[in-house]
Amino acid sequence: MFQYEMYFANEYLFEVMTDLSQIMGIKYDKDELQKVIKFNEKNNIENLFISYDENRQYFICIDCDNIDWIYPLVVRCSDKQHEGVNKCMLEWDNKIREEYGQDLTDCIGNSYGNEDTLLKRIEEKYKISI
Repeated sequence: MFQYEMYFANEYLFEVMTDLSQIMGIKYDKDELQKVIKFNEKNNIENLFISYDENRQYFICIDCDNIDWIYPLVVRCSDKQHEGVNKCMLEWDNKIREEYGQDLTDCIGNSYGNEDTLLKRIEEKYKISI
């Protein structure tokens, strides 16, 4: 199992979600995602968007809590999907970094099993288990 995490500019939300969902074979409801981004009440679980695979083992999780218009993204994927997911996330990360004049990165590491992860911070924030 692999888990990749990053932050990204919200203006790319639908493109990132579409790319990742296609790679992972996860369907998501665009209308529901639109509803989540419009919710706009700080620190409310209604700001959290999660799309699961059919077995609820793998997922794409985006915290749309609009603090700085930067969204945390967590993707948990299978061994078969991980290369495509990692490549996609790295490409988006560097595209966004380049646009905002930030240093590019050469990898997004697997955070599965780490003690301090973005997923754990999201779970603590909303007092849930994903």
